[in-house]
Formats: sequence, C-alpha cells, structure tokens
Amino acid sequence: MSKLNNTIMFACNQGGHFSQMMALHDLFGEYDTVLVTDNVRANKQMKSLQYIGEIEYAMAMANKRKELAEKGKGNGRFAFFSAYIALFMECRRIWKKYRPSVIVSTGSNIAVPLFLYGKFKGSKLIFIETRAKVYSKTTTGTIVGKVADKIFVQWPEMKKFYPKAEYCGTLV
Repeated sequence: MSKLNNTIMFACNQGGHFSQMMALHDLFGEYDTVLVTDNVRANKQMKSLQYIGEIEYAMAMANKRKELAEKGKGNGRFAFFSAYIALFMECRRIWKKYRPSVIVSTGSNIAVPLFLYGKFKGSKLIFIETRAKVYSKTTTGTIVGKVADKIFVQWPEMKKFYPKAEYCGTLV
C-alpha cells in the first residue's frame, strides 16, 4: 500500500459532470484539494474554483474526440482504444503526484482510471451518479460502482440500480 497524502481529489469531465462537481465548491477550501478534469476552461479565476488547491488536466480523451471531429471520423469504440490507454497513464501520473486519500467523482471517463488505480493504491472512492440518469446506470457507474467505497445517487429511483447507494437529492 502506498503512503497516501491528506488530499482529496475531485475528478470530472467537462459539461454536466463539471457543473455538478462545482456544486461541491464549498468543500474545496476546507481540505487540501486537486481537481482533475478535461475542461480546459477550468481555472482559479472561476468563482467556484477560487479555493481549489491545484488543477490538473487529463486530456487524452478530449483530444481524441477533437481529432476525430476535425477529421470527420466516427466515434467507434476502437477509435478511442489508444486514448483510453493514454488517459490511464495520465491519471496514474496525476495520482502518483498527489497520492490522494480520497477521490470524489461525478464521472465520466476520467473516473474510471483514477478509481481503478486509486483502489489499487488504497484511496477511498466516492462516486456521485449523474442527475441526468433516473432509470438506468451510466457506463461509468457500472464500472466504478464495483470499486467505489461510497455511492450517492441523485434520484430515489436509482436506489434500485445501486442498492447500497445513498440518496441525498440533486446537486445544484
């Protein structure tokens, strides 16, 4: 087991996942924190990020999506295989830099490598399923739900899919 730091890592992709994570901004100044995201617009000038400790960018998937869009190519699963490997390596490097004792994620693909590597190294894992899902799990939730120490759902209907989860309402 690796020596963990007293750091909380918040991990999310851009868009709705990022918006939901920003609802937790009051926690950022309370702990030693780092945000891992692919939202290139995220910076400490944003009011919700003014108290975050550090910001790290894991861009492998976002860069691949951009590259495929520019080339007019489809988004088949195998088109992203090398990007998944690169994302895992980025997340591994970031985890090793901070050695967080806790990782909190609202999804999406950044959560998977961080949770898998973090679990292997002893981090506690908290997954917050997106409020966009009311009647089914996300792919991310299906994967990380197996290793998460705590799962929160934002709709009571989701307890059917995550029986051990806690329902605490929606992040706003």
